[in-house]
Amino acid sequence: MKEINQIFSKGLVILLVSGFMISCASIPELMVNYQLPPQSVQLKGKKVFLQIEDARKNKEILIQGARKKLEGFSGNFSLNVADYKEKGFKIGIFQVTDMMKEVFKRRLENLGLRVIFKESRGEPQLLIVLKEFSLDLMGQKWVAKMSYEARLLRSGGFMARQDLNGQAERYELVGREEADVALGEIFTDLINRLDVVRLFQQAGL
Repeated sequence: MKEINQIFSKGLVILLVSGFMISCASIPELMVNYQLPPQSVQLKGKKVFLQIEDARKNKEILIQGARKKLEGFSGNFSLNVADYKEKGFKIGIFQVTDMMKEVFKRRLENLGLRVIFKESRGEPQLLIVLKEFSLDLMGQKWVAKMSYEARLLRSGGFMARQDLNGQAERYELVGREEADVALGEIFTDLINRLDVVRLFQQAGL
């Protein structure tokens, strides 16, 4: 009986240690919920070559306050996408530039555009230049910031551009739910705020 208890105790210790190691090794992901605007066919029949460029001076997503709160953040985002006024569904796990490519593809297709990822002679190119994407905890507020430049090009020549920037704030509650909400709000707002139709109009396309 004594030997059985010793074996059981050792087994319990091993399980507890294993659980502790798994817990320590877990790398949390932040969640981004993106909501598409109403569907449109204004650019139906047109094609565009989509490219994302990461021009951030600071590639770190988390600023000092958020970094302390969210230790072990992997740099990955769990992306949920929702049609206009619908519930979202999970698309996958992405790094920030891949997440932008996925979301912009859906945003452009929502306007009727056919999106391609290989440069095609004569077709317009939408170049998205990411300048900032960050999350901070300032006092009791989560602050998410984002800025990017959208350039419409053709045959390497500049045709039209728009610059967008902004931030979303949420008071910190229990856990990190409000941080995810702030990220989703700024991501949805800035991507949907891009006036793609106007870009094409300015370029005469």
